[in-house]
Amino acid sequence: MEPDVAAPQAAAYRQAALGAWVGIVGNVFLGAAKLVGGILGTSSALVADAAHSLSDSISSIVVLWGLRRARRPADEKHPFGHGKAEFVAARTVAVMLVLLAVVLGYRAIAKILNPPPEDFPKTFALWFVLASILIKEGMYQYKSRLGRRLRSESLLADAWHHRSDAFSSACAMAGISAALVLGHEWRILDPIAALTIVLIILGVGVKAFFRTGSALMDEAADAQTLEAIRRAALTVDGVLGTEKLISRRSGLETHAELHVEVDPGMPVGKAHEIASEVTRAICRDVSSVSHVTVHIEPYYPGDH
Repeated sequence: MEPDVAAPQAAAYRQAALGAWVGIVGNVFLGAAKLVGGILGTSSALVADAAHSLSDSISSIVVLWGLRRARRPADEKHPFGHGKAEFVAARTVAVMLVLLAVVLGYRAIAKILNPPPEDFPKTFALWFVLASILIKEGMYQYKSRLGRRLRSESLLADAWHHRSDAFSSACAMAGISAALVLGHEWRILDPIAALTIVLIILGVGVKAFFRTGSALMDEAADAQTLEAIRRAALTVDGVLGTEKLISRRSGLETHAELHVEVDPGMPVGKAHEIASEVTRAICRDVSSVSHVTVHIEPYYPGDH
C-alpha cells in the first residue's frame, strides 16, 4: 500500500524546471552578445566563449526535457516512474560538453598553427568578457545550490556548465589582455586562450559524464536520507526495530526497501497495518522518497 506522495516531488520538479528556464533565457542573451562582440572585436577567445554560452542554453533545454519526462507518472512499462530521465539528461549535457570541446579545440589549434594576420582583438571585447564572468558565476551559484538542495544531477551538471563558462571567460580575458598589451605579433595568445577554454570545457564534460554513470547504475541515497528513513519508521507504534535498508535514486526521487521488526505473535492483519503506516510516515517525513516497500520481520531481542 502506498499513499499519494506526488506533491513533494512535483514541487521539486517545478523548482528545477524554473532553474532550467533561467539558464535558457540568460544563456541565449549572453551568448548572442558575446558572439557579436567576438566577431566585431575579432577575438577567437570571445567567439569560443560565446559558443560555450550558447551551448549552455541547449544543455538547459535538455535538462528541462529530462525534468518534464522524469515527472511523468508510472505506467505499465515503467512501474517505478520515469525519474531516471533526469539522469539521462545530465549525461546528455556531459556528452554535449565533450563534443563542443572537440569542435572548438580543432578551430583553436588551426589558428595557433596558422594565425590569420587580420585577427587581433579589440579593447572593447574585454567588457563583454567581464560581464560574462559576473553573470555566469551568479548563474552557477544559483543552480548549484538548487541542485544540491533538490539532489538533481542534471541541474548540478548544468551548474558546472555555467562555472566552466565563467572560467573560460576568465581565460578569454587573460588572452585578450595579453595580446593587447604585448602587441600584434602576440596575437597568437588569443587562440591559445581559446584552447585553454576548450580544455576546461573538456574537463567539466568528462567529470559530469562519470558522475552521472554512478547515478544511472542505481546509486544509493546519501547517508542522511537513509538515517531519516529509519528514524521515520521507528516513530510508528509497534515497530520494535529495523533491519535491511536498500535504496536507489531515480531523478529527484528515492525508492526504498526496508525490513521492520514487530512482535512475532502479532496477527497478520495488524502487521500489515503497521507496514502501511511505516510507508506513510517515511513518505511524510522524507520528502524525496516516493516509493517504499516494507517487509515485516519478527523481533527477537539480541538476534542482531
